[in-house]
This record gives sequence, C-alpha cells and structure tokens, in this order.
Amino acid sequence: MKNALNQNEVSTLSTVLLTNLDENVFFSKISEFVKKQFGEYKVQVFEAFEDGSTQLRAENGKVIDSGLVYDKGQGLSGYVTRIKRAYYSNSKRDPLLATTKRDACVESELCAPIIVEGMILGTIHVQSKKEDRKFSEADVEIIREILDSLESPLKNLKMYLIAKHLNRELQGQIEQKEEELKLRGPVSNNKKLGMDKVEIIGHSNAIMEVNNIAQRVAGEDFPVMLIGESGCGKKLLAKRIHSLSSRGESPVEVLHCSAIEESQMEIELFGSTERPGIFERANGGTLILDCIEELSLNIQAKVLRSLLSGEIYKVGSNAPTAVNVRIVSTNKQPLDQAVEEGRFREDLLYRLNIVKIDMPSLKERRDDIKVLSEFFMNQGKAQEDYKILTSKAVEKLVNYRWPGNIQELRNVMERTYILADDRYVDEHHLPNLAVEVMEEEAPQEDFSEMTLHELEKLHIIRTLEHLGGNKTRAAKTLGITVKTLYNKLHSYGLVQSKSE
Repeated sequence: MKNALNQNEVSTLSTVLLTNLDENVFFSKISEFVKKQFGEYKVQVFEAFEDGSTQLRAENGKVIDSGLVYDKGQGLSGYVTRIKRAYYSNSKRDPLLATTKRDACVESELCAPIIVEGMILGTIHVQSKKEDRKFSEADVEIIREILDSLESPLKNLKMYLIAKHLNRELQGQIEQKEEELKLRGPVSNNKKLGMDKVEIIGHSNAIMEVNNIAQRVAGEDFPVMLIGESGCGKKLLAKRIHSLSSRGESPVEVLHCSAIEESQMEIELFGSTERPGIFERANGGTLILDCIEELSLNIQAKVLRSLLSGEIYKVGSNAPTAVNVRIVSTNKQPLDQAVEEGRFREDLLYRLNIVKIDMPSLKERRDDIKVLSEFFMNQGKAQEDYKILTSKAVEKLVNYRWPGNIQELRNVMERTYILADDRYVDEHHLPNLAVEVMEEEAPQEDFSEMTLHELEKLHIIRTLEHLGGNKTRAAKTLGITVKTLYNKLHSYGLVQSKSE
C-alpha cells in the first residue's frame, strides 16, 4: 500500500466523477482507485439503500450489474451500514462474517462506510488473501482520506441518489393510485403502521440463535416464555417478537409482576368499572408478563381462566369482557421448581410454556460486548461526537463478569461518555471493574498426558458437543472443510465411511 495519496491522481479521479453521475460508473472508479492504493486481492463497493439493504455495484474497477444483495443488517456491508462506522476483521472465524459471502482465499477484510453529510451511500471493502496482512485503524484513515478528497463529487452523487429515490417513490405512488382507481377502492398494502421493528444488537452465535428462534415463533400466535438473568434483555426480546408478529401494529403492554402489591394486582390485570386493566389495554396485541413467578396462586388461577375462555371479569363486575391477547412471559429461572414447591400452577405453566427461549447472559455473548458498548456510549449522539473504544478498553470490558448484564453495561458506558474527554476511550476512562473479573470462575488446570492426535480428537469432539452435533458449524469453527471433518471423524470411528 502506498504511504501517501498522489494528489494528481486524486484530482484526476475527482474531475472524472464530477462529470458522471451514474452510480455504477461512480462506484467502479472508486473501487479501481482504492485497489490501486492498497494493492490487495479485491476491492468491492456496495450501494446502500433507504431500507438498509445493500447491493454489490463494483469490484476491482468493474461494474457489477446484478450483484450480491444483502437484507438490512446482513453481511459485513449491512452491519457497517447500520452502525455507520468502519469495521475490519483479521480472522476467518469472526462470527460477524457468518452471513457474508466472500472467496475462501480471503484472510482479512476492511469495510468502511461512504458517508456524505450524515447519509450513507455505500460501503468500500478491501479484501486480502495474505496470511500476514492485518488491517488496522491506519488503513481506515487511508479510506477516509480518499473519501475526504472526493467530497465535491460525493455530494453530487448524494443529491443524484436522493432525486432518484424520490422519483422511484413518486412512481410507486402513481402506480398504486392507478391500481386503486382500477379497483375502484382503496388498496390494502399490508404495511404495518405501528411499532417499528425492534432490533437486538449483536452478532455472537448465542444471540444469533436466539434471534433465529424469535423470528420463527413470531409468526405463530401461541404463548412464549423467556428465561434469563436480570438485565439480559428479556423484555426487549419479547417486544421484538411482538413487532415481528401479525399483531405488530396493535398495542404491546408490559406488567412487572413483582412491582405491584397483590391487593392491586387484580385491578391492574383485569381492570375495574372505573378504568380498564392491562388485559383490555393490550386487546388485539401482546401482553408481556415480567417475572411471572411473582404472581400469587389466586391471581394465577384468574389469569389461566382468562387465557382459556378469552374473557376477563373486571373487579366489581359480573359481566365478562372479551379480550384477545398474546402472552409473552419472562422469568429469571425455569418454573419447574416453583411448580414442585406449589408456588406456581402446573396447568398455567403448560399454557404459557408452549415455546421456551433461554436468553443468554452478557458473559455468554462476549463477542457482542464491543459493539454493545460503543452503541450505548454513542446512543443519541451526533456522528461527529462519537467516541471509540481502544483495544485495551475493550479487553477490560470483555474480561468483566457483568453480574448486572446489559443494563449494567449500558449504565457504565453512558457514564463513561460523560467522564471521558478524549475521542478515544482507553481503559483508564472506565470505572474499576477488577473486583468482578472472572478470576473466580476460571477452571482449575486439569493436565493429563496425551498425544497431539488425541488432543485434536478431544477438541473436535468437544466442539461438536458444544454446537449440538452441527458438523457444518463445527467445521467453520475449527477452520477446516466439512469433508476434512468427516475424514477425521471416520478415522476416530465416530462416523461410517459413507457420508451421512
């Protein structure tokens, strides 16, 4: 890579781009220039759209007519588009790249956003197939310098794309209006006008698995129970399930079962002749019962009756009121022991526990700590006021036990933003977290003599057990092909000679 930009080359590129507003040509010229500067295997440019999706437009100076498309938040381009900040990965095992398609020979990749006056136009990807190539902040600065030098043509492109998007939107409205006139009536477009889709931030295997389950169960209308420690995001997951469901534009109500006296709980749930209860307020939508174990047996019986009959009885009234709600309940631990001890009705548990989702604690999703920390630290701030964590700060955060989970992390990062004067937040800006470092949880060393072959076999078996026997994911985690994994398992006598 060159140490400094050739200003004559930049000036020539700027002139060319100023005279051409075709985004395909525009992005191809940028990819060609960045390729020349870095000299790496591939340089790709993705265009970003208003809905958060991205599409490959250029590669190594060539226009890609029908390039790869990622939905909102998918792939490295989708992730960088969402956070509006550069990201580089020097590991093939980076879980963020699980949804990213790239050549097998690529060892490391840098992705930087093309941002003009707060609007993201696309992303630039520099891919290297050199094993010793490690991208860093210095490479990010090179991309920024190139984009800063192209400020005028990029502003022109921004205006062109805005006009193009508006024209496309106007054309869509015209077509819809024509369709309405043709049908002599309003068109139902099924677009939800209520609650926006709730996003759960993170790319660790643990949270991606939870997200996948949530997406599958959201489309069904049966009750869901969420189990997890305090502060791990159970209520957020419940709201995400609601937002993804057919009830997404209807009300969602949350009742904290441990925060209300039993004498008031019945009125809060079912209402009275003077005011509606939470069942009625959530009618047609979703009711989230937080810490459901705290409900008394008397109230549990009345909740069960309402779920079975679809009716509630207001306090002070003998007339039933029909309600239609979906219940998503949360609790810190499974309710089996509470049932055994007679503190929770078994028949109500069966009704609520049709699908159970275990929400991972923050210490189970350490790969998400960096992105969560910077999100909480910069939430609600203008982009020019964003602060960035140094590697030492990230290491300190990752090594902490986080007994308060995500809520504790949010509090720490909001305070850190206020107390840190510098743009780059180092470990000394963070509060003293050493007391809770995971030293007490470190397993004692259990050494036993074994050959490298035996050690490899043990590691492969444990990896498969950890991933529930999923050989494709195990091979990716181990950094080998599925075929190689099968060959090794066959040599251990764990699979038959023929493919499963």
